[in-house]
Amino acid sequence: MEVESPPTTTSLIQAGEYLIVQKIDGEQSRIVRFTPKQKILIEKLKFTSDSAFGKPHGLFEVSNNQCFPMSVDRLIEELQLQEAPVATTLADSEVVLSEIVESSDLRVVIAPSALKLEPEQKRQKLEMDAVLEMKKQGVSGQEVVAKLVEGSASFQTRTVFSQSKYIKRKAKKHSDRVLILRPTIRLLAKAYYLKDPDRLAMLRADQLALILQMAGVHHGKNVLVFEQTLGLITSAVMERLGGKGACVHFHRGAVAQSIPCVHSMNYNESTLSTFLPVRIKCLLTGKQLPYENNRKACNEEEENDDKTKEGKCEENVEDQDLEALARRNDRLDRERRGLEMTFEGNAHALIIGSRTVDPINVLELVYPTLAPSASIVIYSPHQNTLISCYDWLSKRQAINLVLTDQMCRVMQVLPDRTHPLMAQHVAGGHVLSGIKVVDQ
Repeated sequence: MEVESPPTTTSLIQAGEYLIVQKIDGEQSRIVRFTPKQKILIEKLKFTSDSAFGKPHGLFEVSNNQCFPMSVDRLIEELQLQEAPVATTLADSEVVLSEIVESSDLRVVIAPSALKLEPEQKRQKLEMDAVLEMKKQGVSGQEVVAKLVEGSASFQTRTVFSQSKYIKRKAKKHSDRVLILRPTIRLLAKAYYLKDPDRLAMLRADQLALILQMAGVHHGKNVLVFEQTLGLITSAVMERLGGKGACVHFHRGAVAQSIPCVHSMNYNESTLSTFLPVRIKCLLTGKQLPYENNRKACNEEEENDDKTKEGKCEENVEDQDLEALARRNDRLDRERRGLEMTFEGNAHALIIGSRTVDPINVLELVYPTLAPSASIVIYSPHQNTLISCYDWLSKRQAINLVLTDQMCRVMQVLPDRTHPLMAQHVAGGHVLSGIKVVDQ
């Protein structure tokens, strides 16, 4: 008999890591960094982060501002109850109502019976104050829904499908269960797309998958990336590389900013070693970095000065925090490696995810340095921008140029009711792909 090994530290929720919080049957997904004594709020459900520390990722039940892991035995018991025969009246058992709430196939519900209502009679006997009081006492969401169904005067006059929708709507509103998961690229893409698709350049998860496929990103490749999608494309490339290869991230400004998708993935040192941020200013100046002249001048001044007379450079270094100085040196070393790889022609792919910048400006800087047969993938929410890029690449003998706007709709899969979801976000952009060819 094999004994299950206890969960490792990496499989448990720890302070300081980013996590995805989603309410069961909810419409939102929040990316939260769990810190001690933090209040987590998701669709009117509130709990403290301390109650989740040291517990495995998965399904939790919220009660009295605390979250508790759902045991496997309890879930199996609920699943068995779902398969039990359903009562025919509300008076049979309140447990049956909880079974209906948790049932995935809500077509089997309480059989309607003849019930005449007086015009002045209330449709719901259970007051809102009573519902709030039940939640304060820690009553589960299943029991709340059972009480609401029992107090509904019109429930038994509804049709079968109307009863199903009523129970599902109330279960969604009063659900007290949340998922606390490790971030993945798919979950990040979904969360940011639902929250603010404009900042993500309308990039959907299916189009992100197409970009990675057309660029041929895999273990050991060198990929150049310029994107304005909150670091989503860069993070997806880093995950595909798996610690082997290089992801040169071109950015504006002194430091790579607006890349929350990279920080939210909690990458280890091996994966982060492939992240090479390079300033656009360095591309314009070539291999010579903008800071090199000043650094050499400081070194010469330190060698020539006497021991009693310290140079300005040495004074500046002493004033700086050692940790900040180490981060700066690491960033500059990564930038040097990224520039060397770019200008030596070792890049196997170029990915551009543009929102406000014209991709042709990036192509003019990077295209000549790409290796022969390198893949080129450009994403933009504007089709006219990609048409201009298509003409630009065709004049330089790029082959296999394809402009697409594919869309994978989310499907509802239920017995006799399988169809695309009626209400879903379908706005997206376009993808242009091609291959660089060198004329001999």
